[in-house]
Amino acid sequence: MIVHNSLGLSVIDRCGGAEQKARILPDAIALRKILCFGLTEPTHGSDATSLLSTAKKTEGGFLINGKKRWIGNGTFADYIIIWARNVDEGNKIQGFIVEKGSKGLKTSKIENKYSNRSVQNADIELTDVFVPLKNRLENALDFASGANNILKHSRLFVAWIATGCAAGAIESAIKYTL
Repeated sequence: MIVHNSLGLSVIDRCGGAEQKARILPDAIALRKILCFGLTEPTHGSDATSLLSTAKKTEGGFLINGKKRWIGNGTFADYIIIWARNVDEGNKIQGFIVEKGSKGLKTSKIENKYSNRSVQNADIELTDVFVPLKNRLENALDFASGANNILKHSRLFVAWIATGCAAGAIESAIKYTL
């Protein structure tokens, strides 16, 4: 739910245009459609400014190529928000809504994780995945207005997850000790 809400719904709300909000948010809020956030890459981890994934203009939209790693909800999300460098606009990092089942999209579950297993993480491969113009996030014009805009607001949720886990561990330890 945290991935869906803080890294999915907030992207559409903050970075999407009016048509995108009207088309995606009602079903996503009602949980009829699930969202995820595809930023992290296998070779750069959380260094968002070193993305290698690319978007290139083509007739009617964009072709997306690249790999993503540790993407929460990635195997079952209906909409995967992919962050990629738009090579036709000075390699600016922009957001693209990739729909489940798109040709050239491959997702696979990361097995045998340690620690937090409450979210299913995925590896994602994109090979010439076509994204129509209507699925480019209208208000994510570069890293600052797109991915970084979301990251600076979502980190609070990440901190609360760690705080909740720590509180649960302390409560369990006290209960056991007594």
